[in-house]
Amino acid sequence: MLSLLAVLGLTSALLAPGISVAELPETVELIPLEGTTLYYGRGGFVGPLEAVVAGTGLGLIESQPLDEYLTGIREVPASWPAEALAAQAVAARTFVAWSMARGRSGAGRTFGYDICATTACQVYRGSAVATDPLTAPWVEAVRRTSNEILLYEGSPAHTFYSSSAGSRTRPVQDIWGGGGAPYLVAVDSPEAGVTPYEGWVVEIPTDMFSQILTAAGFDVPGGVLDLHVDRPPEGAGTSDVIVASTAGITRIGAGRFRAILNIHGPALYPGALPATRPNGRRWPQSVLSYTFDVDLESELGTIPARISSILPASDRPHRGTVRITGEGWGHGVGMSQWGAKAMSDGGATYTEILGHYYGGLRPTVAELPDTVRIGLAADVAALTIEANGPFELRANGVSLGIMEAGRWTFRRIGGGIAVVAPLEVAARGGGAVLPRKWPR
Repeated sequence: MLSLLAVLGLTSALLAPGISVAELPETVELIPLEGTTLYYGRGGFVGPLEAVVAGTGLGLIESQPLDEYLTGIREVPASWPAEALAAQAVAARTFVAWSMARGRSGAGRTFGYDICATTACQVYRGSAVATDPLTAPWVEAVRRTSNEILLYEGSPAHTFYSSSAGSRTRPVQDIWGGGGAPYLVAVDSPEAGVTPYEGWVVEIPTDMFSQILTAAGFDVPGGVLDLHVDRPPEGAGTSDVIVASTAGITRIGAGRFRAILNIHGPALYPGALPATRPNGRRWPQSVLSYTFDVDLESELGTIPARISSILPASDRPHRGTVRITGEGWGHGVGMSQWGAKAMSDGGATYTEILGHYYGGLRPTVAELPDTVRIGLAADVAALTIEANGPFELRANGVSLGIMEAGRWTFRRIGGGIAVVAPLEVAARGGGAVLPRKWPR
């Protein structure tokens, strides 16, 4: 038996004398004992966590029964009305069923998980969420709708949802292109006076706006002369933002435009973006949704590009402001969460809410996968997990015994995982005891 020594500074993972990289395990499991919670990132976990080597880094996975996974989702406040929570539970269950029916791809295929834990999939805060009494209404919504999903032509529907659609949801083809889906069409969303994202305005000086575009690889020499959204009729496809400068016309897809402002805006001008709401707090993003208009407001007022181009540089409208006016937060396809709350407040059932936003589809009891593997991290160099109590540590399926509470770090070295014990454990000579040969 050999030991991995703790690295007190946590600046690198060093192997104990006599241990080679080839002897490090490819998987490490942390199995909390009763009463112990494991913490990683913003999540808390009472089920086993599995660190794996794959690709160029480490992945972290929690496996849970499907409904136990759902109880760990934090997409809407648990204090919302029961029917809105039930609608969210069915939409979320359908989304993971669709994801698993489609099969793993990308990082999920590389690291061996079914669905990620972020807004790219569904926001998952871990299996410990259900132990909080404040989440009891959400847990009840999951239990109440157990095994219910939305089916389209016998398969799980692709149940997109987002925070707020504003006045109307968007057809899927108008956001991401493609041929669309009959249950992902535009419908009115009755959330006026309910959603905090009913309308928003962002104003950016044109010199700042030009710098943001330049950072994203779009050159606008001479400043912005004209700006507008080229939006086809509803259901006819994606929109473009048209930017006119002395170099000509630049066409930027609305989705990419939003990403540019959300990524490069705060990076270049953190004091200005995201903008401030009327109540003094900041909006969650620079451009909150895909439903927006853009205008150029110069010191001389709105000037057509054909006139602006012949004006002296000092009089051109790039000395003014880019004004972005929009509604909603998120992509706006499928169910609006704030719209679901508004409908629930008005007496609608979860079946009616789902039918409204998903083209008349109704919840149906279906045969679903037993277990979901949730990707908590992918392709990272190290994982730091805090345990508030004892847990069992396994390497390649071999038990290494019971470990103490503390912050444990797992680093990738070569094709294996090295364990860095907490400082207080290392001081007592503790840490993981690893066998020389690993089961394969």
